[in-house]
Amino acid sequence: MKGGRKQGFRTFKSQLKGLPTACKAAVILAVIILVRFGSSYPLPFVDGDYMRMILGIQGLAFLNSITGGSMQQMSFFALSISPYITASIIMQLMTVVFPSLEEMQKDGKTGRERFKHITQAVAVTLSVIQSVAMAVGLGARGLLVSYTPATVAAASVIWSIGAIVLIGISSFLDWMEVGSGISILLCANILSTFPSDVFALRDMFVSGKIPAVAVLNACLIIATFLAILGVCVVLASTSREVPVVNSRKLAGTLDKSSFPIPLNTCSVMPVIFASSILSLPIIVSQFTGTAKDGIPMHIMRCLTTGEWFKPEQPLYTVGAFLYFGLTTLFTFFYLDIGFNPYEIADNLKRSGATIPGIRPGAPTVEYIRKTSTRIALAGNTATTLLILAMHAVCNAYGLGALSIAGTSVIILVGVVIEERRLLASLAAVKQFSGRRKKRRGIL
Repeated sequence: MKGGRKQGFRTFKSQLKGLPTACKAAVILAVIILVRFGSSYPLPFVDGDYMRMILGIQGLAFLNSITGGSMQQMSFFALSISPYITASIIMQLMTVVFPSLEEMQKDGKTGRERFKHITQAVAVTLSVIQSVAMAVGLGARGLLVSYTPATVAAASVIWSIGAIVLIGISSFLDWMEVGSGISILLCANILSTFPSDVFALRDMFVSGKIPAVAVLNACLIIATFLAILGVCVVLASTSREVPVVNSRKLAGTLDKSSFPIPLNTCSVMPVIFASSILSLPIIVSQFTGTAKDGIPMHIMRCLTTGEWFKPEQPLYTVGAFLYFGLTTLFTFFYLDIGFNPYEIADNLKRSGATIPGIRPGAPTVEYIRKTSTRIALAGNTATTLLILAMHAVCNAYGLGALSIAGTSVIILVGVVIEERRLLASLAAVKQFSGRRKKRRGIL
């Protein structure tokens, strides 16, 4: 019986993989509509005005963006994918404490699947913990219709189920092999916050202006956004080609090629990790009602992006340096667990390829490690400086943190480019498999 269920599950997954592209696109669209519908309608027994006030704080704009406004609405999907992101951060940190987890993550597809299942289990646990903590915290502050065990239990169950459903939806999208399900949901959440940003820009720079000024301002806003988008695309798609020479002994010739090391080697993970860590103390202080004055208040203002780069209070710009330090730290950390120079050097050695001027073995490993570190740090520095520059411009105009010109657009572009690469590789594999089947049929 158990074996039959497993076989049926494998058959279901294979059928999902074999769906036509148009069907997969329709399924993704339907899932996004469902998620947005569940994220837009608040629960009737929660005071949503308070949560809108909290999530309106500029230091929590990132959290509001990755949840697609669902936490601000206190909806069925209030937690959105934030428990999974937190679980991913915890699991990545645990690889340092438990070497077995690091080995599992590097142990091919099977190891990565096991690591992913553990991450999902941690995410489910965090969903329950966060739901209970949020329900109790809101109830204690009088923000539930009635602070009773039944109301707290109902809110906790609803929010926990909502988060677990999203984890299940992300796995469902993974089975279709259309990219990372979590990344697709993250993109949908970020895009859902863009209209409010557009309206904010319209109200400040277009509405109420004379026609000539309104048109000029609209053109400048569009040009600025396109420039930011272009820079993000360049940062996410640029790579350093490392030359490789493959000796062909039989032919007596040298085959010259290269392999790329992306400028954005660590993808958007350092940015997500750093932003999440800065957001956590702020939201905890808002729920607990602490940090209203004294040193804790100044610390919270340092962590708030809307307080950075203001000439009248330069002390709070220390938070920007902390943010830069965190992204740099996570770049080193993510390189250590996500980029394996030993594997690259070993593959080069097996194929008879060498890097010009570098001996095989340990020297090649060291060269790849130093080169990748230098490139990744350069990419992180450029990305972080772009984010900080956008914060400085937004704060100068009193706009606060805009998703359309902040951390979110960096994440969005990075995820989209990763998805494009993954889909291109899957298409290439499918095309190659089709050719092999045709050859077998001819033979």
